[in-house]
Formats: sequence, structure tokens, C-alpha cells
Amino acid sequence: MKIIKTVLCVVLLGFLAACNHGFEGEYTTKIGSDNEFIDGFSGLLGEKKVIIGRNYIESDGTRTEYDEIFVRKSNNGNRYLVFKNEGSEQEAWQIVDDNTLKKGNQLVSVILKKVN
Repeated sequence: MKIIKTVLCVVLLGFLAACNHGFEGEYTTKIGSDNEFIDGFSGLLGEKKVIIGRNYIESDGTRTEYDEIFVRKSNNGNRYLVFKNEGSEQEAWQIVDDNTLKKGNQLVSVILKKVN
């Protein structure tokens, strides 16, 4: 009986370790806009590297940890990568495709493009 419990615990831990949101990796940022004037200035800002981990985001050497990072599908069919902290504080990035995340609107938006 002890062996069965041990095996079940190992299997359960394996499943928990395999649980992830699928967007871990290194990204580059780009500021964009539908407005040509604003979009012209966005190139001056350059690119930054951002790392998304299983439960954190790291940028400029600063790591922000989250209680949970998960994918949410909205009623209109859009998918969002949601970063949740304790309580009800959440930040959502629209999933454009499997390698691109976007936050913002038509005037100004930040785009994260996966490097690896």
C-alpha cells in the first residue's frame, strides 16, 4: 500500500510540474501604433528583452512574480494570457498567435514577440 501511495504521489507531482501556460520564453518588445506619427517615434525607443516564466515576468533585471499565469478564452473567441496576483488583481495580454502577445489599443500598443 505504501508503494502505491508513493507512486501516486510521484505521478501527481509529475502532472503538476508539467502544468504550464505554454508561453514561457524570451520575448522582445515593440511599441506600435496605427497612427503614423506616433509609430514613427516608437522606433526611437528600441527593443527590450522580457522573459516570461512559469509564474513570473523578468525585464531589466527585475522579476515580478505572480500567483498564477494562465490562458483565458473570451466569449468573442479571443485568447488572453492572464497574470494574476493575490486577490482579484489581474493583467491580461491578448494572444495574437503562439509567438505574439499584445497589450494596448489602436493608438498605442506594446507587442511581445517570442525570440526562442
